[in-house]
Amino acid sequence: MNRKKGDHDNSRDATFRYAERLPHPSLTPWIAAYWEFSAQVGAPPVHNVPPDGCTSLLIPTGGTHAGMLLYSGPWLIPLVVPVSPGHRFVGVRLRPGAAGIVLDVPVAQLRDATVPAALAGGAVGLVMQRELAACVATDTDLDANARAFDAFWMRESRRFVRPDPLVSAVVDALVASHGERLVSEIARAHGCTERTLLRRFRGATAMAPKQFARVRRLLAAAWHVVDGIDQWGRIAAEAGYADHAHLHHEVKGLLGLRPEEFGAHIRRTARDQVNRRIPGAP
Repeated sequence: MNRKKGDHDNSRDATFRYAERLPHPSLTPWIAAYWEFSAQVGAPPVHNVPPDGCTSLLIPTGGTHAGMLLYSGPWLIPLVVPVSPGHRFVGVRLRPGAAGIVLDVPVAQLRDATVPAALAGGAVGLVMQRELAACVATDTDLDANARAFDAFWMRESRRFVRPDPLVSAVVDALVASHGERLVSEIARAHGCTERTLLRRFRGATAMAPKQFARVRRLLAAAWHVVDGIDQWGRIAAEAGYADHAHLHHEVKGLLGLRPEEFGAHIRRTARDQVNRRIPGAP
């Protein structure tokens, strides 16, 4: 199991905990990370989930969908989920462009939606439900879950084709630039028209490149909060927003929160090995 240390926060005031583990290197064309989210005592009853531009496979350990494998996202509208202390959400974050390959479902049907795998995924979904949910039920440690997930996905990946290299290049460019790289520049660099790039990116991710860039810009703002910046005007400028009003509009549209509420949410979340250089959320 490859491990790469990222942000780590053991704040005593944390009411949420979010952790990531990297997959085996052979799986990185399709899988960005394994993750775990949990609420602690004193947490609010709901969690506003930051968008990441990805599809996740997730298994809640409590609530209405306890033990059920769900496909979720990508999300470009606010996603609010109920949480309770002691319950975990354990997930597999797929790279943008990989969901259709891995899940064998049209990614467009997962946009802004959470769907039970057994209903959406046919035979593939049933296999994943049985094996991945069993991993989470057997062990409550994310490292153990990640090892079991690696073993499962290394078997499954034999049937996968590689994601569209143009789509992967666009994802990497927008992640590296925090959403600031111009789509026209990326298209020229890869010898294609913007129209071709848009068609292939949308077909593989259910988003336009500019929509994915919106998400990356929001996450850049979030990482500035993690790094200790608390002036939203400065955060807006450094994350590439036109002004504070632009940032406010985007945070509200993608998260359903005001920037100040988003900042408070980030500060009360303890993080374990969260890697800001892969598609994901702080």
